[in-house]
Amino acid sequence: MNQPKKIRYKYRIKYSKGPELRFVSHLDLMRLFQRAVRRAGLPIGYSHGFNPHQLMSFGNPLSLGMTSIGEYCDFEFETPVEPREIAERLGAVMNDGVEIISAARLSQQAKSAMAELCACEYEAYIDGLVTAEDIAEKLTDFLAQKEISVMKKTKNHFEKTDIRPDIYSIEDISRDGKPALKLVLAAGSIRSLRADLTVQTLCEYAGAAFDRFKVRYRRTEMYKELDGKLVPLDKEVAEK
Repeated sequence: MNQPKKIRYKYRIKYSKGPELRFVSHLDLMRLFQRAVRRAGLPIGYSHGFNPHQLMSFGNPLSLGMTSIGEYCDFEFETPVEPREIAERLGAVMNDGVEIISAARLSQQAKSAMAELCACEYEAYIDGLVTAEDIAEKLTDFLAQKEISVMKKTKNHFEKTDIRPDIYSIEDISRDGKPALKLVLAAGSIRSLRADLTVQTLCEYAGAAFDRFKVRYRRTEMYKELDGKLVPLDKEVAEK
């Protein structure tokens, strides 16, 4: 006789990854969350089989060296918990460098954060590579190009790729003469563009030698598409 399917209660949390953890890998971050969930005593569900694992999934992994104020993780719980309680209990046991910003209940039909993801937003601080004046002068012309060809790494080799369709926007956010950019780039399983490759391409277009060690990145948001617009992954997620 078939057993009725067990109901899982889905939640999505938004969190930040600070400079204390910018050199912690995605795999180690996953382990950090697994331990925190156990310490918080949250009713996390487990998969079946010989090696059960906690039912949690993350958005687009953050590149090593980057910080973020817009990361997401989805959980499936055995019993319902108030979102505010989830945020408080996780925050009380979480390691330094991770701040739980919010939590929300998902509908049973909700897709995972990674499945919904279509774009990521970054800030890039590029002082020492180009001047704020160079950015102001070159950015409009850079974005006006119909095609921006680069050598992009695939699984097995490099190939020439037009990245212009994957650049949704680049905004000059330079302050006090220090050059900085805000980038919204395609992300997800179908289309994806790295922030560092985009910044490198723009710097070279502006006539500057690129040095990846002189750039500081912060991811500020992850987006999905809703009614033809980009909206953060924590919008319109609550069960109705």
